[in-house]
Amino acid sequence: MTNSELKERLIDSIALLNVPGIGGGRFGKLVSAFGSPKAALAAKISQLERVSGISRSLASAVKEHGDGERARQTAARIIQLGWTVLFSDQPEYPQKLAPVSDAPPMLFRVGEVPASDSPMIGIVGTRHASEGGRRFAYRLAGDLAREGITVVSGMAEGIDSAAHKGALDAGGATIAVWGTPLDQVYPKTNRELAEQIKAQGAVYSEYLPDTEPNPAHFPERNRIISGLSEGVVVIEAGKKSGALITARCALDQERELFAVPGPPDAGRSFGANELIKSGARLLTGIEDIFEELPRLKGEVSARKFRQMPELTETEVRMVDLLSSGPLQIDNLSREAALPVSEAMEFLLALELKGVVQELPGKRFVLTEQ
Repeated sequence: MTNSELKERLIDSIALLNVPGIGGGRFGKLVSAFGSPKAALAAKISQLERVSGISRSLASAVKEHGDGERARQTAARIIQLGWTVLFSDQPEYPQKLAPVSDAPPMLFRVGEVPASDSPMIGIVGTRHASEGGRRFAYRLAGDLAREGITVVSGMAEGIDSAAHKGALDAGGATIAVWGTPLDQVYPKTNRELAEQIKAQGAVYSEYLPDTEPNPAHFPERNRIISGLSEGVVVIEAGKKSGALITARCALDQERELFAVPGPPDAGRSFGANELIKSGARLLTGIEDIFEELPRLKGEVSARKFRQMPELTETEVRMVDLLSSGPLQIDNLSREAALPVSEAMEFLLALELKGVVQELPGKRFVLTEQ
């Protein structure tokens, strides 16, 4: 997509999303029905009405409020601000988030994200965290970062901020998802943290510049935190904590859910303890994540070994096949489309290079698993 095409699509998308009553769901239906935001804006009222969920009044609103000039001004501001624009059908759009039913049709980003196959774990919790809760979030995020796993959170005070700082201080990457546009840092006390995140990771938002602050936007952004992540860790959450919304999103999106137990008589631990009672994995450290999601450690190992210049193309393919865990030789040779004898030769070479090791039963595994 050329810069000119991107700008025109951005203008049309903003114009359609600016229509009162058109959210992400109806936007998706209209684009699916007509092929593009531009075509939806140009459609007749009678054509718009045929789309599921589009009433006559809403169809009329599309014709009345699809303000191209206002959208053009907003698009010009986004380009001026230097935001990266991501449409949900682009390969640059976060791969794990794209299939989520209520994923934003358009995301904005500042900063750079790790490779598309980099695993991510969300860490969320109360703004009113205890000192112990903040320390645990900081330590866990640091442990994850040192394993090459990106930490995702919402940059709120308390647990979120501690998680971001833990990842940054460990030299890793972190992603913040904001409930405000990217031109409005919230809370303002986190301005310095926001700059550090942009320099060592990225910030995402679905909101257009100059969008008025709205408390409802913060619960909305939680679906993006969980949608980006392989799993979500809840550390300290009261009965009405926003972290519990993220937990529900994680379950709806079929992500793994972890919770850190706290004192039964501590109000800020109520939500996390209830999640554990309801089936969330009790978490006391990073090994609990790896036990539940062994592929995370395999992916980290695979990325490390892929960088070895002496690996052949076939050896790299075998490393990728082993990234999800141990494989028996017959399965490995079948997946690699190689005879068993030839696969064994490559595995021996990988073993001599310190990349794989053999387990009982002719099973093979990456050495860091």
